[in-house]
Amino acid sequence: MSDPRDDDKFDDIDPKDSVEPHLSSGDGGSVGADSPDGDDEEETWTNQPAGAGAAADEPLDEDLLDEEEEQESQPVTRKVIQNGRDVLCEELPGRASRAKLRMKPHLTCSLVVELTSSGEKFLFDWKGEEPKVAPVTGPISIASAEGGDPSAVDSLISLTEQNLMAVRSGDLNPQVAMLADKIKVKGKIGPAVYLFNLIAPRVAQ
Repeated sequence: MSDPRDDDKFDDIDPKDSVEPHLSSGDGGSVGADSPDGDDEEETWTNQPAGAGAAADEPLDEDLLDEEEEQESQPVTRKVIQNGRDVLCEELPGRASRAKLRMKPHLTCSLVVELTSSGEKFLFDWKGEEPKVAPVTGPISIASAEGGDPSAVDSLISLTEQNLMAVRSGDLNPQVAMLADKIKVKGKIGPAVYLFNLIAPRVAQ
């Protein structure tokens, strides 16, 4: 059998006339190294729409960050405590709420603090969920073991406004003041002791 390469028809083919292969694109056109569309454009290998990653690279709004930092840096406005009424009506309920887990079991009661220098009386009532302090007038009755009077309080504490402010500042120890009759308590002693623990400054451990 003769070799096909020896055939004359193969000798007439010029290598320059060989056809280069072309890749077929999805739209029917040819894509290759000679394609005019392939010279200046880069192929994108992603299924995300154009510009989808731009939002992630955008910096956060500096104005919003500055506003949040400014709000956090603003100090909390607190009322200046000037007298015994401020101590009992403004400061005491807040301190009691912050020490709720520690103090509520010992102060689930009602008691009256009387400022003998001015004659003002204030009812501290923590029988409910939150502590309440309000001015009261009229005679005060002390609860007895038998009960019977729903308006009766567990303790009546009497002291001057000066001594109350001294207890708050830490200049007067309330237990020493009780022994010296600077603080007088009628009824239960325990609630009065725990109440002054809220008024006196806490000692660092």
